[in-house]
Amino acid sequence: MVTLRCTQRVRTRLHLPEQLPAAPPSTGALGDWYVHLVRFGRSEFAIATSERCLLTVLLPARELRTSLVPNLCASLRSLLERLHVPQEWVSRELAVMQPVSFARATNRRVLGSMNDFAFQASHHLLHGDDLAAIAERLSHTPMSAIGEKPGHLGFPDMLARALLAGSVV
Repeated sequence: MVTLRCTQRVRTRLHLPEQLPAAPPSTGALGDWYVHLVRFGRSEFAIATSERCLLTVLLPARELRTSLVPNLCASLRSLLERLHVPQEWVSRELAVMQPVSFARATNRRVLGSMNDFAFQASHHLLHGDDLAAIAERLSHTPMSAIGEKPGHLGFPDMLARALLAGSVV
């Protein structure tokens, strides 16, 4: 089971009720996923970020109501394969991403990191990178929000690999 923690803009786009019931925590190693809408010029994208490791993917926002979950799973599979994560770990994580529940976005650390990723992604888009290449670049971005201790930086790809391997609790 996975919980998608959506910002107000996403909840409105998905026609979710204003008051959502409390969602149980995700059972996957990467935890809950935060989803936000960002606009780069005329194009709009959904940015989805893992709460536990800040691994981030960009998704087309068109027809978000019907495509959010399938596109998230496909983009995550593609990113993990690009990062050379063993297929067994990828399959295991994707298998636990059903069913899906929705909740409000509450973690400010993740939301702030998503804003930083969106800013970086806008520059990569200007240079003509595709969404998969941008996600891979973002996964190598050092982030203080996932450092082992204050003042240290962590990398989303390295933390995701550790989580998927089961070496981080």
